[in-house]
Amino acid sequence: MAWVILLAITLFGLSGLVHVRAMMFVKTRTKRAPFMQPGRLLFALYSLSTAHIVEAGLYALGFSVGELMGIGGFEQEDVDTFMDVFYFSLVNYSSLGLGDIYPTGHLRFLAGVEALNGFLLISCSASTIFLVVTRDKK
Repeated sequence: MAWVILLAITLFGLSGLVHVRAMMFVKTRTKRAPFMQPGRLLFALYSLSTAHIVEAGLYALGFSVGELMGIGGFEQEDVDTFMDVFYFSLVNYSSLGLGDIYPTGHLRFLAGVEALNGFLLISCSASTIFLVVTRDKK
């Protein structure tokens, strides 16, 4: 159990750092753009979406490492490629939770932490996009 907690704390922090960097990048790059210039909004959307995909990828790596360490796995037998694990991670990160892949063992804890982290970071992105859209509005 200690290993999965350490893994969860590490992934939570790493994904948070990636997201803070992305938000700072968006803030500095959209600072001088005219109000509601379509390029400014698209830049923010693509930048933050890329950050979310990277963050889900970090968790997918974490699930793969956890599986190799023997602290859990996946109930379905057809989860045999990294893309399958990445798909699970992306669905879990977004809190969509389709339920076609189930983690087992202590990886269930990591899945819960990922869903919480994804919800928090998606909320941060919504806030950042709101600021980009309303900046300089008078």
